[in-house]
Amino acid sequence: MSRRAAAAAETRRRIVDATRALHTEQGIAATSWDQIAARAGVGVGTVYRHFPTLDELVPACGEVSMGIVAFPADPAALFDGLVTPAERLGRLASEAFAIYERASGELRVARREPDAHPSVAAFAAASESALAELVGAALAPFEAGDDDRALVRALVDLDTWEALRAAGVADPAAAVTELLATRLSR
Repeated sequence: MSRRAAAAAETRRRIVDATRALHTEQGIAATSWDQIAARAGVGVGTVYRHFPTLDELVPACGEVSMGIVAFPADPAALFDGLVTPAERLGRLASEAFAIYERASGELRVARREPDAHPSVAAFAAASESALAELVGAALAPFEAGDDDRALVRALVDLDTWEALRAAGVADPAAAVTELLATRLSR
């Protein structure tokens, strides 16, 4: 890569990073091009040269966000060799909460503003689908009814994770695992 191309790629990365940070802090709709430029340390014209429209900028942010979220490619493989409800639900809670640890901001923005851009709605839908697949894979060997599935999904949700952390629960994954394993072991 030439020096010029490398500098352009670095500028583009700074713009995307600045945009993602602002979207997380204040929301997509509330973020202006001037704020993006200031955060990225470039002029507004530079932002427009790299991303002439939101239809180019928002999906570029989404690609980076999907990389950060990093949902497992094969959810069922996460549970290979795990037999008991405690083992499987522990892995589920640990995996879901690790995703939130690294990407809660991205997921929160997508939930809060899915109508900001079609790519945000697609990201939110893909995230919900991936989490549902994780729950389904964890519960596959058990006779879990709709209520049990709904409960498991609710207890490994982003909002639950945030509430447990805010309440000072030392190990949210262990707490959720204990609650769920007791229910599914009956």
